[in-house]
Amino acid sequence: MLSSTVNDIAECVGHDSAVVVNDFKVPLTEQTLKKAAVVIFTFKQFNEVIVSNFIQYRYSSKNTVWHFMAKLIIIVPKGHSQRDTLTRAIEVCVIVGFHNVVVIQESKGGDIQVSLYANLISHELTVLTQPKASDIFPNKLKDMKGFAYKVSVFQQRPRLVIINGSIRNYLTYFMSAVNNAQNSTTKYIFVKNQKDIVDQISYREMDLTFNTPIHTRNPEPPLLTYEENGFCALIPVPPKIPMIQSMFIEPFDGLTWLFLALTIACSVAVFWMFRGRGAVDSPWLLGYGMFVMFIGQGVDFSRKNRLVLTILLQLIIVMVWILCNAYEGVITSFMIQPIQENRLKTFDDLAASDHKIMTDGVFASKISESEAYKVLKPRMNTSAARLGAQFSIELTKKNYVFILTCDQAEILNIGYLPHASRKVSYFYYLMPHKFIPFLIELQAGYSNPFIERLQYYMDLSYQAGLMQIWKIYEHNPYKLEINREGHMEPTLLGLEDLSQVFTILIISYVLSIVLFLFEIFFHDILVQFRLSHLARKLKNRVHQLAYRKRKQARHPKYQKGALYYIIHRRKRVKRLKPKKLKVRRVYVEPRFPMD
Repeated sequence: MLSSTVNDIAECVGHDSAVVVNDFKVPLTEQTLKKAAVVIFTFKQFNEVIVSNFIQYRYSSKNTVWHFMAKLIIIVPKGHSQRDTLTRAIEVCVIVGFHNVVVIQESKGGDIQVSLYANLISHELTVLTQPKASDIFPNKLKDMKGFAYKVSVFQQRPRLVIINGSIRNYLTYFMSAVNNAQNSTTKYIFVKNQKDIVDQISYREMDLTFNTPIHTRNPEPPLLTYEENGFCALIPVPPKIPMIQSMFIEPFDGLTWLFLALTIACSVAVFWMFRGRGAVDSPWLLGYGMFVMFIGQGVDFSRKNRLVLTILLQLIIVMVWILCNAYEGVITSFMIQPIQENRLKTFDDLAASDHKIMTDGVFASKISESEAYKVLKPRMNTSAARLGAQFSIELTKKNYVFILTCDQAEILNIGYLPHASRKVSYFYYLMPHKFIPFLIELQAGYSNPFIERLQYYMDLSYQAGLMQIWKIYEHNPYKLEINREGHMEPTLLGLEDLSQVFTILIISYVLSIVLFLFEIFFHDILVQFRLSHLARKLKNRVHQLAYRKRKQARHPKYQKGALYYIIHRRKRVKRLKPKKLKVRRVYVEPRFPMD
């Protein structure tokens, strides 16, 4: 399949402008490579022979870097997994002068995967130095004798990122390379109002602006960068369903919960009424039985209870078993159903929703020209201030959607909210698809004599692939690659959402283990303690009764006999309380016979 792939590519390009290096019969010279539009070779012996030849040619030309406009295509056979070897080979090619490298690899299924140089080499494996102007432009440029290009930057919507006073962007690398080649400089002018940029363009106070889009009536052609941009939306993350409410309360309606509460109350009342009729009839036994049933354990109720208590306990066990099965079904259903609303993926979904929109005048003017999205105008709030500074949690609760250019939205999405410790991505998510795409055009000043020259340099840079290399060198911690397709699927129930349930289960199991250990190790001690306590109580009662008997025997009234005491006590029955009368109405045998 490799040979057919090589032949297909050569036929598409043309055999006259393609150099196929499948064997070593083709001489690898600088003239041969510069005349070709496409250089194609396999990876069979590339690391051993071709790389060494490239290095030999590279250092045999007085240490000058070649500049090849040709596209270098490497065809990797199926099953090749030596990524480090391939990476080093591509680095050698770039050092020699090939800046537009494409790798075609066969997968195990027979499909063809195409990868660019920028996707294969990471920052850690790249050993390149920053390209110079001589790498981009083969001919020496005209000496500008220190001419300063005036470039305006709008602070409210900057395309550049300023880190420690240094501007970082691949466009600044382009201007730096041009300045080094033609002996010129770049002066960046920061403005606070978009109207100031329009005035600077009209009165020739600037040569170029790094902000886009800027709408003016300037007839001058802009500087085309061949980079696509568009509008992206930052949408509030839909709130998750409360787990306690949805999992523990919503499975049953209010009437069911009312009867459940009444059943538990009646059960406790019945156990409380019959607490003295048996050794194990107590409300604690009811609570303990329900507890062990909830955590899936067993309990021994083999002791003899009254029939009404036995039937009631069995009903409670059946009720708890039904509740456990119902909650088990609820948890299982949450595993396959989303626990929050679906996220918006397209602009049509956003137009069909009820979200309020906050944007700037540029997007508002674009929407006003569209007939399909007139429905958005009543919900649109146009703000002239910087949208990034208006991010807040309150706007998330008010269902506001921010629409910005994609480069600005990507930077804001990985930043932090004002007066918040969490990132914007925790409260907002980035819509995966951009809408109303447009090419980035850098507006030039009125009657700028250098715009054609800059456009020519820009064309050379993009054709040679130098812009991709400068993007790799852009050590900007804020411009990170964002996975737009991630976190867009329906959110299902996960372990993090079940933390409350697992917490309850863990506490329940810990308590059950503690009760089990207490029953094993302290059962005998508890029984002995209860027996000793009962013995002390009985002994004290015996001593108390004996003391009372001796005291009553020594009383003078009791010496005349019980009959005399009862006759005289009847006279005071009305004046004595029934309780005291009941307690003191005892018959005591006389100690001495009556006279």
